[in-house]
Amino acid sequence: MTQFIFSRYGGKVITREELREVCERFEEDFEYIVNYYISRGYLVRILRGVYYVKTLEEYKFGKTPDPMILIAKAMNKLALKWYFGLYTALRLNGATYEYYSRIFLVTPVITRSRPVTILGENVQFVKLKESLLGFGVVKCGEIRYSDLEKTLLDFIYLKRYNKRLNADAVVREHIAKARKEKLMEYSKEYPKSVQREVEAIVSKR
Repeated sequence: MTQFIFSRYGGKVITREELREVCERFEEDFEYIVNYYISRGYLVRILRGVYYVKTLEEYKFGKTPDPMILIAKAMNKLALKWYFGLYTALRLNGATYEYYSRIFLVTPVITRSRPVTILGENVQFVKLKESLLGFGVVKCGEIRYSDLEKTLLDFIYLKRYNKRLNADAVVREHIAKARKEKLMEYSKEYPKSVQREVEAIVSKR
């Protein structure tokens, strides 16, 4: 069974349901296999019921892919709408090289009031309504992140719900790098209050 798992799923994400089917095929106890494979380092738990199967090379040399890539793989495997946003997106856009202690993941389907630890990283799930996830997203392999204009609009929108984002300072620092046309076009998808704020900011440039 282990050889089958490595050959079929090595380097990929596997769900609890898929692993259970494999266990049934080989007449193995599911709970035992999960715990055993994790303890041996064959499996890496990403989200509840979602695991990464290491390749033979990764297992042999004790390697694990970058946590952000594994988180992205898990979200894509679950076919969820999502992207890395806010401070994480600023870094991925090359707008800042400052290290931030959290990974911000925007999605309409997962809500957590506090960060959760995934693969040793603090991940903050940020909930946005689904209509705000259909534009301004850059795809790079498994990774998805909001472009600079979308990131700044998210800061403006979300500051109403989270004062600790320090949104006004972020917008002031990066607004000059953003494209006016994109800001105005994207802002139409947000509430009128966001549109008015964007118009006021853009008019001062």
